[in-house]
Amino acid sequence: TIIGCAEFIMKGPKKTDPKREDVREILAVSERAAALTQQLLAFSRKQVLNPVVLDLNGAVNGTAKMLNRLIGEDIRLETRLAPQPCLVKVDSGQICQVLMNLAVNARDAMPKGGTLTVGTGPKLMPAAFFSDKPGLKPGPMAVLTVSDTGCGMTDEVKSRVFEPFFTTKAPEKGTGLGLATVYGIVKQSGGEIELESAPGQGTTFRIYLPQTDGEPQEKDKDAGARLDGKETILFIEDDPAIRRLGERAFCEKGYKLLSAGGGEEALETLKKHGKPVDLVITDVVMPGMSGREVAREIARRKLCGRTLYISGYADDTIVRHGVVEPDMAFLYKPFSQDRLLQKAREVLDGPAGKAKA
Repeated sequence: TIIGCAEFIMKGPKKTDPKREDVREILAVSERAAALTQQLLAFSRKQVLNPVVLDLNGAVNGTAKMLNRLIGEDIRLETRLAPQPCLVKVDSGQICQVLMNLAVNARDAMPKGGTLTVGTGPKLMPAAFFSDKPGLKPGPMAVLTVSDTGCGMTDEVKSRVFEPFFTTKAPEKGTGLGLATVYGIVKQSGGEIELESAPGQGTTFRIYLPQTDGEPQEKDKDAGARLDGKETILFIEDDPAIRRLGERAFCEKGYKLLSAGGGEEALETLKKHGKPVDLVITDVVMPGMSGREVAREIARRKLCGRTLYISGYADDTIVRHGVVEPDMAFLYKPFSQDRLLQKAREVLDGPAGKAKA
């Protein structure tokens, strides 16, 4: 709600208006709070992931420019990529976060400069490797390696490095969630992470992910995505503030919007509307009928063939409401107006089978 309201305010004042700086600060703080929430969910392995077939080589190449900006000019980035594709099934955004968090950690370990090396490669591991890793499925592995030539870690630090809020950095220099987030993402993705480090000898992280088959998914092109439309959307949300923001965002882009504060109201609204709508956007956890229940009833009545679920609840709650399935469209709160519009457009333009109720 805070992010949405601040985004609307930013559209109003002229660029010379000093109030824009106040609003920009509100947005910055809100986005930091959202990022902190996502880090905590990542550590506790409660995120709703969107796994796709991904080539680790492409993921490293795609983030190389960002990593160079992140580590600064006094640190050299080297990539050592396998000559063949290293295909894994993971959430592409989470792998990018893993690389950035490890790069930041390496940068801070090399205040006088050094070398950051990112490598990929397939690897066949012996049976003994899997014996003490019950969460890792035996089979061919793809290995993502991130090494630095920094100060290294003591045994005591290594034993605590993945703990949330543990940090060796000065106050205000870090939250202690970077490596905890990496750990949570890797574990939730069905992988394992190993650490090798010693004082004065640098640090190496090795991430093991099960190899998979298939074709890598093309990179999402959200930046140039169309946001407007003429379709009719039913927006179901029990939080009045979020509902009003949704109404305003879609109406400003040309959509016809129907809104409801719950399942029963949504069904009554559709009855009054008298014809099917193009898309249902519904919160998952609501009093009375859940989002899944109302979406199924709407589909049963043949009043809409596409559903986009939204929620801020953690993974286990969403699972209990029957939402986390491959052929369902889902958007995690908090999100920006543009991200909501992009996702809605993606669902409207995509196959109905990928947005089932």
